[in-house]
Amino acid sequence: MNLIKGLFLSVLALGVASCDDDDDNENMENMMSYEAQLGSINDSGATGTATVTMQGDILTVNVIAQGMTPNQAHPQHIHGLEDGENGTCPPASADTDEDGIITIPEGAPSYGEVLLPLQDFPTADADGNINYEKTFMLGENGNPTVGDLDDLEDRVIVLHGINNNDEYVATIPAACGELEEM
Repeated sequence: MNLIKGLFLSVLALGVASCDDDDDNENMENMMSYEAQLGSINDSGATGTATVTMQGDILTVNVIAQGMTPNQAHPQHIHGLEDGENGTCPPASADTDEDGIITIPEGAPSYGEVLLPLQDFPTADADGNINYEKTFMLGENGNPTVGDLDDLEDRVIVLHGINNNDEYVATIPAACGELEEM
């Protein structure tokens, strides 16, 4: 009888462990990952990579960039167009006043409004490097909801802040990348 009882408990334990594994697999299946290759805007020389993962209402963003203005805070955001249109990085022709700088109003028709400020904005080190990681609870603390960020593949990450005429301007776009599902 003890053999049968032991066999039953072993099968039961295996079934519970199997259910736990299924839950872990299901959670991994619900996780979406995106990546953006950040390219220079306004001849900033800034480049890098941004990764975004979303699992339920938890969004984690990682930005690694180089060529940013050293020792300066660099605002960065996830941008998006209304009505589910695909956001893009602005082409050189977006500089409509032809002053050599694509400003926020000139870039916005390409990438849209700010959907999520990636605060606390990172400060580049003395070599102009940024290594930023933060997790956001969507729908809390003023953060957008999952629905507000719907289809991250249509969204864009923009890093701001360049020297312009020997003055640091934190609002001028420095790098941009379109998110693509991994």
